[in-house]
Amino acid sequence: MSNFNNQTQDLYSIELVQDLDHEVAASVSGGAALELYRDSDFQNPIFFTDGGYSYIGDASNDQVSSIRVNEGTWAFYSDANFQGTRSTLGPGEYPFTGNLDVGNDSISSFSRLS
Repeated sequence: MSNFNNQTQDLYSIELVQDLDHEVAASVSGGAALELYRDSDFQNPIFFTDGGYSYIGDASNDQVSSIRVNEGTWAFYSDANFQGTRSTLGPGEYPFTGNLDVGNDSISSFSRLS
């Protein structure tokens, strides 16, 4: 709750105020090196990060359909623990992962190479 001009108001009732998880909050406050999205054309964000993951989790596993690399070179793997088919991407926008060796909705882990 906040008190502005002697009026008490719940911040979440104000339009455009959201409760962000740590990954999204980090990207909003300082930018992220890598952005992963559940759907093509950068819809439905999953991860905003500067580091790799050996397993992206049950909620996101095999669901990445678009990627935005803001900095660095990254490797994406079809299996957990940096195993399986690998695609390497540098800075750029990749609106559909089906064009990559690793394939659409197949990424299970990723790491930053540089």
